[in-house]
Amino acid sequence: MKKERLNKNFLDEFKNYTFSSIKEKNIYLVGSSRFKDYFLKVESILQIVYEKQVYICSVDGLFNKQKFSEEEWERLQTIALQKLHNHDAILIIDVNNYIGDHSKEEIEYFEQAIKKPIYYLSQLKN
Repeated sequence: MKKERLNKNFLDEFKNYTFSSIKEKNIYLVGSSRFKDYFLKVESILQIVYEKQVYICSVDGLFNKQKFSEEEWERLQTIALQKLHNHDAILIIDVNNYIGDHSKEEIEYFEQAIKKPIYYLSQLKN
């Protein structure tokens, strides 16, 4: 049996999303760590199907937010704002239209300081 990560079952969950509308090459994913499964799936789809370069602030932060002290977490958020400058666009993982406070801060910073395209997962859905 052929092994394939992006099999039909995997892709069916996202069949109604228009990822092709994202034209930029370097995409930074922003969103709550509660949606880490979405981060993983969207990253794979964008990279394998659409040949995008996809980034997030911290893999460890995404999976282990509760293990960080408040000071450590704030450092990661500062780094996230710095990393935004290296990307052509951001994609907000806003499952059920939820956007957390740190994500809102990143979006606002990207809008005001960087002024590049912002996409919302919820708006990519047909």
